[in-house]
Amino acid sequence: MFLLELLGTLSLRDNARPVPVSAQQKRPLGLLGILALAGKRGISRDRIESYLWPESSSLLSRHSLDQTVYAIRNVLGSDFILATGRELRLNPDSIEVDVWTFEEAIRTSEWSTAISRYQGPLLDGAHISDSRELESWIDTERARLRVEYQTALELLATQTAAAGKHAESVTWLRKLVSSDPVSAGATKKLMRALAIAGDRAGAVKQARLYQQLVRQELEMEPDSEIESLAATISRDTGSEVGDATTGQTPAVVRTSATPNLQVATRAPTRIQRSRIAAVLSATFLIVLLVGAVTVRTRQRLDHRARSGPSADPAKSRLVVASARDSYVRGLNAWSDGSREGLDSAVEYFSRATVLDPAYAEAYAGLADAYVMLGYFGYRPSDTMFPKAKQAALRSMQIDSTLASPHPALAYELAWERDFAGANSEFRKAVALDPTYTTAKGIAVDPMYVTEHQWYAILLMILGDKPQVAEDLRPVNENVFSVSVPTVEITFTKWITVYPALTGFTSYGPGTIAGAVLNRIDDGVFTHLSARYEVTDPGGSRSFKAVIQGKANNNSGHYELNGIVTWGWMVGARVRASFARITPCEFGQLNVCYRGVIQIQRR
Repeated sequence: MFLLELLGTLSLRDNARPVPVSAQQKRPLGLLGILALAGKRGISRDRIESYLWPESSSLLSRHSLDQTVYAIRNVLGSDFILATGRELRLNPDSIEVDVWTFEEAIRTSEWSTAISRYQGPLLDGAHISDSRELESWIDTERARLRVEYQTALELLATQTAAAGKHAESVTWLRKLVSSDPVSAGATKKLMRALAIAGDRAGAVKQARLYQQLVRQELEMEPDSEIESLAATISRDTGSEVGDATTGQTPAVVRTSATPNLQVATRAPTRIQRSRIAAVLSATFLIVLLVGAVTVRTRQRLDHRARSGPSADPAKSRLVVASARDSYVRGLNAWSDGSREGLDSAVEYFSRATVLDPAYAEAYAGLADAYVMLGYFGYRPSDTMFPKAKQAALRSMQIDSTLASPHPALAYELAWERDFAGANSEFRKAVALDPTYTTAKGIAVDPMYVTEHQWYAILLMILGDKPQVAEDLRPVNENVFSVSVPTVEITFTKWITVYPALTGFTSYGPGTIAGAVLNRIDDGVFTHLSARYEVTDPGGSRSFKAVIQGKANNNSGHYELNGIVTWGWMVGARVRASFARITPCEFGQLNVCYRGVIQIQRR
């Protein structure tokens, strides 16, 4: 039986006899790869033709596919490729596919088998055709399989550690770190596992390797918790190392070397606290607006590059495949919104610019990641924002027609307090890409809510009051329109270990998770920003969203608004309304929050 390998280098093998050279040529092997990736159900001829011969006419691509199928059947067997109507599929009785074996092992929880079949990223380094649609499909599948591989590694590490097989747990966690070397979470798990296994020197060495890599690759200071954990392990106090499987970080112990310094400060008044909270909430709203523009812009640019009738062929260029892979990984990491996700995004975007120095979108993504790291306080802002500005300007230098670097630069200029410049960059982004919904709304109706929010935020940071001309309509604070259908998802959530949250939705148990990003109590209201991840077991309606708003401390009722940043209905508006409930049978704090999430497409 033949073995087709897609995980790692694309290859076709037969242990019993040599594989004919004609079956290993680029086009036949590419067709086999597409059929294998489609699974045992197969794929339509039309889709294959668009993937392998995107520039050819229907007649020519149909003829080319027939010739390729005939050539494969001629050397590998007449029943090697099966046809049902317009569908083609591989015959599972004639060929074994490593991706099929991997996914079956994942489905049946045979983690060791799954890991043994994963020899590298899907179709690593393989270039099948110039089709952007095929490239996007492969990128998506590559990211999905990589996550399944990492999940299997974590589960095996947890199981073996629970069984007292700490050396084996270390082996699995080393593989996990190798698959994502700049992940602070994976590094901390490996360090704890090494310490529990008795290799404290190895745990500290792993911390130094991580720190060196982050400084070299990301050009930023590594996660401070890595150093804290290394210091704890070095003190050789086993009870403080923590659990390698749960990832709990030990508390930092104050010593005489770090005295408890007291600074004479005057507590802010309630009005001052309220103003501070308002400004911080406004700052967070800018993040939402920039994120919305960025997500929408990337989607539209990608779509336009594939099929837009107005695309200029003279400006089109083929991105280096490995750079494209790093870029897509960066987008996936960036959409997470966490510190670890953004750190990984910086690493992937940076790698993409090294592999393809003319990759303008990768520089724009790098600018976005630096901006988010700085404004969320994950990394020092005075280090992140200059890097963001440099990356955004480089993106513009490569491609002056690209809209995506301008919002990132606008955000950086707002940090510099150059609000006029920030406004100018935001308008440039709209002018360069007026086809998406938000921009179209602004172009048709200057009173569109997004533009008003932008100006109001700038004025609020400046301490001024927004001046609205008499002939302009006021902005309706309710961004939801009664004329647009709204999807509602009920939920109950609770805090596990602050700031992490979990719960269930109308989709079922364990279908909502996330984290509190910022929380300020001014004595009257609690101002809150959070990240939600809602999982649809069916897979079609999973999404991530970032929201912000406030609650009345007396009533305990919350109203938060935001935007979908990833997944289903990306870019759509989100409203979360919920109330505090106690007593609560879930969680550890005897407090739950129950309400509804509303989603409305712009």
